[in-house]
Amino acid sequence: MKTFCLLWLFIFGSGAALAETAPVDDIEMPVVPLVDRVEAIGDVDEAPWGIRGGCIPLNRIRSINFVNDQSAIIGLGRNKEAILRLNRECTGISSEAFVYKMRGNRLCAKFDSLRLLTSKRDCQIESIEPYLKLEDTGSSGDGL
Repeated sequence: MKTFCLLWLFIFGSGAALAETAPVDDIEMPVVPLVDRVEAIGDVDEAPWGIRGGCIPLNRIRSINFVNDQSAIIGLGRNKEAILRLNRECTGISSEAFVYKMRGNRLCAKFDSLRLLTSKRDCQIESIEPYLKLEDTGSSGDGL
């Protein structure tokens, strides 16, 4: 009988612990952890940003602002941004002027680079991807 009670407590007790809910407008919605929300984003359609095959046309780029020596935010207009990552740190790129070193009229990951004007160093582009801002939706109950 003790085994049955412990088994019953384990099954129903653990199920209750897994089913967390948060009240929203008198309707209980499941709480979705941030990690689950990030994983649910999955593969983003890059077309609205103008990114195709890791390349972005130069006429889409409005600004490039380096956050650190390896990452930059590309302003694309119409509230769209992309993130550009270099394959390694490129000391001074956030403070030094640079030019695009590319083939054609597109800036492409893996093939193109940014050349620093003062030190004449090339900084290889690793990736160009849509920049998505995660908003806190925990209190609104909208999920993703």
